Amino acid sequence: MKKAIMLALMVLFFSPAADACVGKVLNIGVVNSPEGQVLSEVLSTLITERTGTTVTIKFFRNEQDLYEAVRKEEVDISVENTSRALRVLNKPAEADAKKAYEVVKATYEKDKGMVWLKPFGFLNGNGRGTSSYTSTILRTAVLTNFPALPRVINKLGSSINDESYARLIKSVQSGEKPKKVAKDFLKSKKLI
Repeated sequence: MKKAIMLALMVLFFSPAADACVGKVLNIGVVNSPEGQVLSEVLSTLITERTGTTVTIKFFRNEQDLYEAVRKEEVDISVENTSRALRVLNKPAEADAKKAYEVVKATYEKDKGMVWLKPFGFLNGNGRGTSSYTSTILRTAVLTNFPALPRVINKLGSSINDESYARLIKSVQSGEKPKKVAKDFLKSKKLI
């Protein structure tokens, strides 16, 4: 009887299927910029505090490297804005931010296997004269192992307005640690 129990435990712990259970590491990938640093820390802190899941952050030189890592399934979650997403999709710029969001949301899910969650709530001018929503995007395959993840992340939806976004970026640019900036922000919004 003891041998049978030990055998069952060994199969459970050493089986390849055990890797697919909730609790594995989630990888956030972002372009290495003040925006990427602070928003990835906001996401990482929120996910870790609310779910207990281990999260790692990977920084990339540019969006090409980031999308290549997503394609290779080395990145599960990212942050993207609608203007850059339209360029990635080779689609023309869209002056209406809501329409741009709907276009990229539908196209990314169909063509890239990625789900756009609620926008953060700020419209950042991207130097091209158009407003752009920024949102968390995640691979649809991640939803299988982490079905509650969109609900947790969507708590950020509309929580960062233009003023608070500018303050977060300024704090990081002035040398404050992104992790501390993110944690203070989440506490101020009572999200952790």
